[in-house]
Amino acid sequence: MEIFIKKLTSVDIERQLELPNDTRIEDLPPFHGSRDIEFPIKFGHDGVEVDVHCSRIAGRLAFTRGWVEITRNLRLNAGDVVALRKEDNGRYKMTVRSGSA
Repeated sequence: MEIFIKKLTSVDIERQLELPNDTRIEDLPPFHGSRDIEFPIKFGHDGVEVDVHCSRIAGRLAFTRGWVEITRNLRLNAGDVVALRKEDNGRYKMTVRSGSA
């Protein structure tokens, strides 16, 4: 099951990915009182992993460091749809559906 699904905006591509309000926070790694966490996300057909920082910013969650690397590697554009899921082995995987398809 997906942790979140989001249609990307230009801000998501250029700066950070603000997670949707309906994100299944309980499926993310625990924050343990911290303001941010770091965890690897697998993406692409070759299964490349990038460490992504997830931060609490003004009460919202956002992917910060590491996120722009994913957008560049996958050549994401505004309108594309990304989904993050937790796999059976406990790892995280991001999939993309092109907005132009």
